[in-house]
Amino acid sequence: MPTLHANQIGSLAAQALNSDEDSTVGQVIATFPNSFYVKTRDDQLLFITNRSLRSPITINVAYFGSFTDIVRPLELVYLHDGRLCNSNLSINFANIPSREEKVLVDKNPYYLKLMEASILLSTILNVIENAGSVLDQDQLMVHDSIGGFVRHGLLPLRNKEIPPEFAAAASKIIGLGPGFTPSGDDFLLGFLLIYNSLSPAIARTPIFLDFKQLAGRTNWISAKLVDYAQHLQVDDQLLRVIRSMSDVHGDTVTALEALIPRGHTSGIDIATGVVLALSVICDIALEQRTTEAIAAKLGFL
Repeated sequence: MPTLHANQIGSLAAQALNSDEDSTVGQVIATFPNSFYVKTRDDQLLFITNRSLRSPITINVAYFGSFTDIVRPLELVYLHDGRLCNSNLSINFANIPSREEKVLVDKNPYYLKLMEASILLSTILNVIENAGSVLDQDQLMVHDSIGGFVRHGLLPLRNKEIPPEFAAAASKIIGLGPGFTPSGDDFLLGFLLIYNSLSPAIARTPIFLDFKQLAGRTNWISAKLVDYAQHLQVDDQLLRVIRSMSDVHGDTVTALEALIPRGHTSGIDIATGVVLALSVICDIALEQRTTEAIAAKLGFL
């Protein structure tokens, strides 16, 4: 049985493995060449990968083979002698300090700079190749549903704390689109992450969708990732986007451009949600109505 060595472990992953006793941690629910996912006994998500991107749920390991050769979906993983094990491997994470990143946004963000960024990013998103994403107008159901969310969920946020129709509008885009994480989920992840990051600055209540509502309309992993994002538990790439918003010298455009190539369409979908969240936040703060123009440029109005 090969022993792999963790080089980084996220704070939520460390909590899930915080036991001195041998015990079952959970079950593998998806495996890929570079990574695999585990659903823990208390319904948390662990992501084990040989890639370098860090997140609260991630255990980064040194491994040059394919996880599909040694990890099978549905098999159990367990703690044994302080290592995370299955039938074919063990992961030594002893003496690896957990890492927790606090999401702090300035109480007075640079709204004019953020509005300029959202306008420029909407132009970039409008001209790049977007096949299969929420911007692809050939994906009629997904694209039209996002348009419905913009009209009935997003725009009313300017006038009300959390309009009663928001949850219903959001539920119509959950689980829509192709991919391991559907496009509608990725869009919603980007929107909720930015809105909840900046809501204290505009004296608004963060929006938390019920996890059961999410999981009832999409796959469990994707629902869990949206849930983590709405509670601001995200990877370093998305943290860079958040931090760029609170720094007068931060480059939100560059941070989001780096996100766009992510996955098949996930980066585009997340970035689209981010742009519209930035726009509506700036509209609220500056008492403007720019979001309609940005949504129209993206094809949603």
